[in-house]
Amino acid sequence: MSRLEIDADVLVLGGGPAGTWAALAAAREGARVVLADKGYCGTSGPTASGGNNLWNVPPGPARERSVQARFEDGGRLSEPAWMYRVLEETHQRVDELAGAGYRFPSGDDGREVRTSLQGPEYMRRMRRRVHRAGGTILDHSPALELLTTGDAIVSGAAGLQRQNGYAPWSVRAGAVVVATGGCAFLSGSFGTNVDTGDGLLMAAEVGASFSGMEFSTAYALAPAWSGHTKGLMMQFATYYDADGRTLGDGGFSARGAAMAHLAAGRPVFARLDRARPDIRAAMRTSQPNYFLPLDKAGIDPFTQKYPVRAVLEGTVRGTGGIRVAGTDCASDVPGLFVAGDAATRELVTGGRSGGGSHNGAWAISSGTWA
Repeated sequence: MSRLEIDADVLVLGGGPAGTWAALAAAREGARVVLADKGYCGTSGPTASGGNNLWNVPPGPARERSVQARFEDGGRLSEPAWMYRVLEETHQRVDELAGAGYRFPSGDDGREVRTSLQGPEYMRRMRRRVHRAGGTILDHSPALELLTTGDAIVSGAAGLQRQNGYAPWSVRAGAVVVATGGCAFLSGSFGTNVDTGDGLLMAAEVGASFSGMEFSTAYALAPAWSGHTKGLMMQFATYYDADGRTLGDGGFSARGAAMAHLAAGRPVFARLDRARPDIRAAMRTSQPNYFLPLDKAGIDPFTQKYPVRAVLEGTVRGTGGIRVAGTDCASDVPGLFVAGDAATRELVTGGRSGGGSHNGAWAISSGTWA
């Protein structure tokens, strides 16, 4: 085994959307950047495994309405100034992504619809962009601890190279960005096998504070034999109990009734019968992984009921994380910055889950700022 030792300006821990946007932004500023991922950057994590819809609203009245609606939905616990910042940064970066060759689908009017991302293609391109910007990527290299100077300034990290006989590695850097994702430990939610809370623990060990953790035990619904938790699809669902009685009023508003039924140990069934026939093909195109296990079971989810279960997604879908102490996404520990699901998202989501859309936009913007 040979020990790998690198000096850098910026070390990014995590190779999901937040980590790759952080590495890309730093490299463009001329920094020597190292990105370390416990998996393979570009294929590891929930975004690469499926993708998500995106909170991307162009400037104008629609953006104003979206911010106000979300502010109310989150119990007025978010900060509108941050919400506007996220929307503006996300809008610019998505335009940039399109200019770099990512192909968005077109709507009926022929214009591109830039409100969802296909995870495999998105993250494949982000990995390539980090490489082309000059960043160094360490794959299969989980970090085990943050390194600090004598005056408690974070100055790098150390870990192991899983595909090199577990040889140790260390990177000394002027700044470290923790973009390791949230924590959904052993939940079985699709793509979250790597989201085990490592970055949160390492940050706590050097004294970082957390915020919004009271909103972090988030659950999502998936087919009973699957880990695919695509909330976007469930807005078209009607929920039923074992006797075929309807739970709630359907769609997102009925989700609470379905969750309560499951929490009481009673079975719940769903059917996507609120989806109009003319949009069903588009639903399959936007989130194909949701339909795959249903198709394999021989179930047409638009006409047949299927059992669902509640899957813990913790801080991946939830809100809390490492406290953001500055507009540059600095933590309250010198030298340590945070981005994506490892950071609190209460600034833009308040007391409500960020789901895929708001968390996806936060990953892009917070990664860029960090």
